[in-house]
Amino acid sequence: MSTIVQKFGGTSVGSVDQIKLMANRILQEKNKGHDVVVVVSAMGKTTDTLLQLAGEISSNPCNRELDMLLSTGEQVTISLLAMALKQQGAESISLTGRQAGIHTDTVMGNAQIVFIDTERIRSELEKQKIVVVAGFQGVNENGDISTLGRGGSDTTAAALAAYLNADRCDIFTDVDGVYTTDPGIVGSAVKIPSLSYEEMLSLAAMGAGVLHPRAIRYAERHQIPIAVKSSARPGSGTMITNKMSGEKSLPVTGIAFEEKVSRLILSGLSKMEASRKQIISSLSALHIQADIYLQLYDQSIILLVKESDTQNVLCLLNKEKEKIGYTALQQKNGLSKVSVIGSGLSEIKAEMCRIFIHNKNKVKLIGESSICVTALLDRSELHTAVRQLHTGFGLDFTLEKAVV
Repeated sequence: MSTIVQKFGGTSVGSVDQIKLMANRILQEKNKGHDVVVVVSAMGKTTDTLLQLAGEISSNPCNRELDMLLSTGEQVTISLLAMALKQQGAESISLTGRQAGIHTDTVMGNAQIVFIDTERIRSELEKQKIVVVAGFQGVNENGDISTLGRGGSDTTAAALAAYLNADRCDIFTDVDGVYTTDPGIVGSAVKIPSLSYEEMLSLAAMGAGVLHPRAIRYAERHQIPIAVKSSARPGSGTMITNKMSGEKSLPVTGIAFEEKVSRLILSGLSKMEASRKQIISSLSALHIQADIYLQLYDQSIILLVKESDTQNVLCLLNKEKEKIGYTALQQKNGLSKVSVIGSGLSEIKAEMCRIFIHNKNKVKLIGESSICVTALLDRSELHTAVRQLHTGFGLDFTLEKAVV
């Protein structure tokens, strides 16, 4: 019997009525003869509410206690969904991350899964039960509840699919697939029917919020197909596998962006490469992602980090100042980054510069990596820049594309 893992995000389970609807969707898969494991997020804006409560108690709450608090959101959802399934006559059981055997490292608030003991889940599946697992959480070697950070439920679902050798992992969200950019900003964005793991990872790593990069890496390592679908309406969505999306007339896969970015400039460096390696090592220990650019002309390194990570990065840089070897640090908030993902990066960079010059955008940096070309600009200019790039690279929806 095949195993299907389904994940439902916060918007998909935002109310009791929505939970009942998702129970119907789950039962459709179960009635096809599959074993079904379901991963859910906290309902709606529950996590934001819990963070607000913590902030009313302390401006700098202890990470352990914050993880203890935030993990309760998913526990509400799993119990209600299991009840909804039982109400419809299905055998079901809810499991927290700990009960599901999800073991993590000790980085509180941004933990990574170390391994999953699937014995309990397999035992419940053998009893023909639908297993509902709390996403976003696990337990570390100290026995403490840990949370997986942004996109944690995606990661939970993909990791469970990998450890259970599932046939497919379905990610249900508020959009009906992966688009060339955020359709909420660019109404002419085009849904992409299929992507390779590499293509999806590139989009996700540069800010596309549909899937977390960790989830894609799990799926790629274990060759688990991922389907990104709408929880509100039927459809095939976007299928992510090891196959490239096919020959394209355009070299660009999509436009991704990160809305809230801080720029940190470390100057006075005498050993640039050694400093870069030390920064990467230190950030990796905390599972923090940053774009790193070396400026050889003035012996400085530029870091682009999410604003939510800025304080942790600053603390780390101050702690590691002697090892990194910088003499001065400049910080600027209120920025955004937009990235064009595709092949032929030198041509993409040239076209990106042409588009920005034509539209008189005030760009603060253009950097090139192995997967994309990224521009840094004021946050107030982001949405306009995304639209301009989407049009400039020929990605806008047209009737001709719809027919094809």
